Amino acid sequence: MKKVLLRYSDDYVTIELPDSAEVLSASKIKPLAQPERAIRESLNSPIASASLSELAKNCKTAAVVVSDNTRPIPYKGPNGILPPILKTLKQSDIKDITIIVACGTHRHPEQTELKNILGDSAFQDGIGVINHIAADQSMLRSIGSTERIPDVTVNRFYLDAEFKILTGLVEPHFMTGFSGGRKSVCPGLCGRDVTYGLHSASILADPRSTSLILDGNLCHEESLRIAKMAGVDFIVNVTIDSQKRLTGVFCGDLEKAHQAAVDHLRTYAAIELSRTYDMVITQAADVGINHYQCAKAAFEASRAVKKGGCIVLCGKATEPDPVGGKDYKKMLELLTRLGAREFIRTISSSDWSFVPEQWQVQMWAKAFEKLGSAKFFFTCAPQLENYTQKLIPETNVSSQIKRLAGETDIRFTQRMMQQTIDTQLGISPDSSVLVLPDGPYAVPVITNQ
Repeated sequence: MKKVLLRYSDDYVTIELPDSAEVLSASKIKPLAQPERAIRESLNSPIASASLSELAKNCKTAAVVVSDNTRPIPYKGPNGILPPILKTLKQSDIKDITIIVACGTHRHPEQTELKNILGDSAFQDGIGVINHIAADQSMLRSIGSTERIPDVTVNRFYLDAEFKILTGLVEPHFMTGFSGGRKSVCPGLCGRDVTYGLHSASILADPRSTSLILDGNLCHEESLRIAKMAGVDFIVNVTIDSQKRLTGVFCGDLEKAHQAAVDHLRTYAAIELSRTYDMVITQAADVGINHYQCAKAAFEASRAVKKGGCIVLCGKATEPDPVGGKDYKKMLELLTRLGAREFIRTISSSDWSFVPEQWQVQMWAKAFEKLGSAKFFFTCAPQLENYTQKLIPETNVSSQIKRLAGETDIRFTQRMMQQTIDTQLGISPDSSVLVLPDGPYAVPVITNQ
């Protein structure tokens, strides 16, 4: 037997597997030796752009767009990207700086959370911090239309700023190919209807609306189109390793700096496979803050599993509601009732009325369709043990394996994982097993297809 470590938020669980089990990770990338220097140099010598300080001259107002707690971006501290951005803007004599949290349709972080995400530099004289609220019409302004979205609305505080800066993390994204760049605006700063259009069943059904693909990716192309309509003067995008250390800083032009980050990420973000496996074991990493976000890890793992195989996922849900919003729960219930194939057919029909957050459940349905049934997906997350009826009940391992008296979350997770794996291997002892310890941050790619 071999022991394998899987991340559980900032800790690890240990599982025992047959010696034949394969453990495949993304290629290792060295963290930046001097991240503070790399940030400073990238701000001063950006890609296809004048420097941040040069662009900021003669501007009186600036908007700096930041991500919410669904992205582990190093904003604060000596190696954080936010202090040097704000210092440069202040030195350029910009008196009015607004930091806008690009929440999209996510939950809005509370003040204490914002301080933890952004650090002290964001809370000083001359700087305001606001959450974007996609449902608040008073916060939005129409900037036109596209072929798919009849009324494009964007945060008016962003639109009113003379100087517009986006910050973000570039990592594989199961809908738009890669995160970062244009996503800070769309869907980050857009109205709800824009997000709904961007995440329609037809766009997400397109085979190119998936990880590692930009060319021909409808979700990416629409997002970029809207970001350019809103205007972007400068971006600061980063890549990180599994320990959240900076591996690259890419500043400058919206498209070219983002493309440089994508090109860098492509060198190590894919895991090439020659076959699929009966059992795939993975972890939700930092996206596992709730069941909604765990869909990213589930979908990437489904790429590597055989039809009729199984997936075992561990995660630590840290959100106040570890499941997700009411519409997400409503759609999970519909998925449970209809099954994956019928769910996708239903939301794709011409008479279907769009429901917010159906897009994430559509991605769960894609994973379940690959497995053949939701009963072959096993979610090991103790925080979900009291939410069985709000999930797909048969996938929630804590509804079948009960917590022992005084058992900690990490011990309970480890026991759920081990018992689930042992049970499945007991049923099919000759199963091929693959462990993906990088979770959603590395994308399995079958090379012989």
